[in-house]
Order: sequence, then structure tokens, then C-alpha cells
Amino acid sequence: MQKLQKTGRESGVICDTLVRTRSFLAGLLLPLSVALITSAHAHTGAGVAIVGPVTYQSQPSPSPGLPLSEIVFLFAMFLSGIHLLLKLRQRPLVRLRSRLIGVSMIAILGLGVVAFAAPSHEVSVTPPVSFTFYFGGDSGYYSGSLLPSNSSNRLIQSDFFLALGDISYNGSSRGYPPTGNEADWCNFIKANVQNRLSNPYFPYIFITGNHDDGNPSTPQKDGYIDAFIANNCLPLSAFNSTATAGNGYINFVGSGLCSESSTCYGKEGYFDYPAANPIARIITITVADSVGNSTDPTANVNFNYCPLSVCGMSNLDMHWNWLTSVIADAKAAGHWIIVAFHKPCLSPDLATGCEGNGMPNGHNPNFQLESYLMSHGVDVLLNAHAHIYARSKQLTCLGSSEPPTGSTVGIKYDPTCVANDGSSSVYTRGKGTVEVIQGVFSQRDEQLNFSRPDINYFAKAMSARGSLTITPADCCWVNGSPMDMASGNGVGMMTVNATQVSFTWVPSVFSHNTQNTAKFSDSFVIRPQSNPTNNTSPPTKNTSPPVNWSLLLLTSVAAAIVAITVLTVLLVKRRTKTIASQGSHLFQAKMLRRGSLPRFEPRSISRLICSYSLHLRRQKVDEAYAQPLVHGPSDGTE
Repeated sequence: MQKLQKTGRESGVICDTLVRTRSFLAGLLLPLSVALITSAHAHTGAGVAIVGPVTYQSQPSPSPGLPLSEIVFLFAMFLSGIHLLLKLRQRPLVRLRSRLIGVSMIAILGLGVVAFAAPSHEVSVTPPVSFTFYFGGDSGYYSGSLLPSNSSNRLIQSDFFLALGDISYNGSSRGYPPTGNEADWCNFIKANVQNRLSNPYFPYIFITGNHDDGNPSTPQKDGYIDAFIANNCLPLSAFNSTATAGNGYINFVGSGLCSESSTCYGKEGYFDYPAANPIARIITITVADSVGNSTDPTANVNFNYCPLSVCGMSNLDMHWNWLTSVIADAKAAGHWIIVAFHKPCLSPDLATGCEGNGMPNGHNPNFQLESYLMSHGVDVLLNAHAHIYARSKQLTCLGSSEPPTGSTVGIKYDPTCVANDGSSSVYTRGKGTVEVIQGVFSQRDEQLNFSRPDINYFAKAMSARGSLTITPADCCWVNGSPMDMASGNGVGMMTVNATQVSFTWVPSVFSHNTQNTAKFSDSFVIRPQSNPTNNTSPPTKNTSPPVNWSLLLLTSVAAAIVAITVLTVLLVKRRTKTIASQGSHLFQAKMLRRGSLPRFEPRSISRLICSYSLHLRRQKVDEAYAQPLVHGPSDGTE
């Protein structure tokens, strides 16, 4: 008997201690459980999704926001703190509130379990789409330019290359037949680009130059564009097939106005890039040239752009309407707009004028074209033809002086056309057009004209010629002043993402003043408009996933229902066993004094188990005391 009493007292002390510390244990258990859940999610990587193509520049990782497990942790700590406070100041009026908070803590713990079982969406990074391409014109090779052409070709990397015309010089310019040698040049490209990159379908994209037009009436006869894109050379199908080129394929869309050929590729069309998620429209056209290999001039197509109201020619108006609609669609879609063609109207060299292929109705179509492009939201123009490198200021017009076709002095400098002088190498998107002339892929025979009025439209320019005959004998033009430094051949490299265009001129071979430690270089960037703090960095977007509060609430309710159901079942089972016990008069008297069934107190699982264990022990004690009164002898002795 004494042993049972002692055991009951010890059990009561233990249970009272557990009851007093259950708030502390709950406050410890919940954060520990949530910490384990968070750790499990961090190591399993469930639900992590990286969306977007491979990028070629560093991208800042967006913040993942406030994960669900952290919300559970903070909420559990908050409830645990309130529960501890109420237990320290326990009074009958606040017992119900304490019980509700206890139920809530159990529900939160259940929520943590559900959060662990559900797929995690805490990490979802969608990097900005970005791509890099290379470009250059006058890329043709022959015995005198094999080294620079080979060196420049070996600089080319992903994602594609734009050949800005004058693809080959292995024709009448070098004493060979005007056509028939195109496949030899293509094999040279395959060896130095596709094979080097281990990609037989690498997009080496053609744009027709005056050496490639196939026109027998023009003086330069070095190939025909249709032969360069033939199946035994570098065919169009390699750029238009998802099966051969993968997700980064070039989906070229021709204008449908190329009646001299079965395709417009290489002459007039556009492609949006990347094809799956485009951020830029690259428009490739032929300017101031008649393309076709027919001896009948009417069978060849005059590629020029001028509205009917200005030049009075319906065929030029058709090309004009197609081009302006393609540009308008790209603007409406928010794409970067890059227009690439061979012959520029604007150039700072000695020999290149604003060629218009005639003066219909007294107007120069090339001047009309570039004036429109600069005033209608085109971001970048890419040209060649002049065997120099040049980068313009950001321009909105070419002034009011319209030059006759081929004039090198007809364009006058108008400072009101300059939106940004380019001296900082940082331009603002939407403020005007930046023109890049990249005609030094393999050629180096041209010089700058420092007295030419329109050289003032350029921020930087360079001649790759080894020995200069001009005065001053300087290679380069840098922010309004002639300068002499090492210069030579190279390619253009441009990286485009949704908010920024960045460019770098990449040298391949230095040919002028090679001993000079000062070497010509150039780069620029086009960015969105600066914020009021004059920060030129691209704006960042909040990529944090939103908290699904409805899911949080529903899960909490479900967890609470499960917890209450479990506790109710246990309490009913406890009550049934208690009533069924025979001889437990003290326990029954206590129940009668209470006048009701045991009240539901969902304080903790440990309290429930401990109380039930204590009751069983006290029941044995009661039975031991009650035994002599019920079953004692009848003679009255004790």
C-alpha cells in the first residue's frame, strides 16, 4: 500500500512538472520541426525550376522571397510566446483562450508536416533571356587577305554570325569566273567556323553585298547569293529546321517580294530571336542594289526603300511598306530592333558615298531609308561596304541635306540630329539609333576622311590600313579628334537581353602601327532610361513568388480538424474506460461533484498520456483503501 501511494505521489510530481513545462516543450518542438522541414527542402531541391536559355553574361539571382517554412516558424514562435505568457498568468477567465492557442499550435505543426509533404515552390528562378552574336562585313578571302579572314572567322562563337555582305572575292575581282567558286568559300567557312565549333548547323547568316548580287551588269562579279545558300554550300534549311538546329534555330521570314529567286533568304526578311522567346527582331535587307543573275535587267529586283509619295516608284513603295510594317510590329511587341544591310548612307571614310542606285523623282532612296530608321525607333544599324570600323553617335536624323547618289560630301552635319554624343559609351534606349560600320573583317585598304562633314556624326572610327597617306597620318577618330594608335581587323560582338544591348569590337589582327602600346578599342551599351538617382543599371523586377494565403488558411483548418478529432477520440476512450472500472468510488464521486463528463482540454499529447497514467495508478490506490470496507469480516473486528 505504501509503495502504491509513493508511486502515485511520484507520478503526480512528474506529471505536474511535465504540465508546467509543456509550453516550453511546445515552443521548442515546433521550431525544431520546422527547421527540419526547411533543411529537408533545401537538400532535396524539390520544385526547383530554372527557365530560359543559356546566358552569356552574369545574371543577378532574384530573391526567393519569404518561404512557407519561415512563415510557419514565425507563426509557431508567436503562438508559443503567447501561450507561455498566458500560462504564467493563468486564471479561469483565460483558460479557454489558452486552450484555443494550444489547438492552434497543434494545427500549425500539422501545417508544417503538410508543407513538407507538398512540392516546394520556394525556388523558381527565371533568368532574363540573353544571346550573343557576332557580325562583320567584307569577309571575303583571297591570297592577300587569307590571314585576317581566317583570324576573324576563328573569333566567332555562339549564337550566330551575320555576314554583312561582300562574302567572297574569288571571282572577276581576282581574275576568276564571276560565279562557280562559291562552294570553295563555303568549305573555308565550314573548316574555320562550323567544324571548329563542332556544330555543322551553326547559323552563318548571309546578307547580300554588291560583290554577291550576281548581277552581270555590275562591275563586281564575285558570286551569286543563291549559290552561297545552295545545298552544297551553307543552305537555308540549316537555319530553318528545329530538327537540325535545336531550340536556337533561325526562323527566317522572307518578304515575299524576291521575284528573281525562289527564296528571300539573304536578300530581304527578318527573324525574331530567340525563336522560342524572342526579345529582338533582326531585319536583314539589301539596299541600293539590283539582285539577280539574269541578262535581262527587268528580271532582276531593285532592292530599295522609298514611299510612293517621295520617289514615285511602286516597286520601291512595296518594299517600303513591307519594311515599315515589320518595324511597327516589332515596336508594338517591345522587341529590340536591329536592321542590317551592306551599303550605309553615312560613312566617315574617303571613298564611300550614300549610294542610292539612282535618284528616282530626284530623291536618294538610301537617304530616305536611313532617315526613316533613325526617326522611328530602330535601335541599331549594322553596315559594312566601307573597309573601316565606325560607331556613330545616337542619331534621330541625317539633317535636311539630301545627297545625290554616291556623294561623299552631300550630307551636312546637323547637331540637332544628335541625341547622345557617345563619349560615355552609354546610350539610352528609345532616344535614337546607333550605327555600326564593321567592314574590317578581312579588308584594310580604306582610310578616314577627317575633313568630311558627316564624320562628326561618329563617336569613334578606325582605319586598319598599314601605311596611311592622309594628313594627319592617323588611324583613328576618337570623340571628335584624330588619334594614332595600333589598329587592324576584327569582328563585332553584340549581347542582347530584355533590357540592354552591349557591344564590343574584338580585334583579330593588328596591322597599323603595331608597336604602339595604345591600341584601338571600342564598346558601348544601350540601356533603359535612368531613374531619378541617375542609376544607369537596368531596372530589377521583384521575382519573389507570392504567398498563397488561401492555401495556408485551408491547410491550417484541415490540420486543426485532424488534431481535434484525434484528441476527441482519445478523451472518449479515456472516459469509457473510467466508467467501466469497478470499485472506483472516489473517481466516480469526483465525476459526480463535477456534474459533467471531463471537459475537453486539448493542451498537449504529453499531458493527456501522463494524466491517464496517473489516473490508473490512483485507481489502484483507491481500490486498496476501499477493499476492507467492502469485503471485510462480519464479526465487527477491524
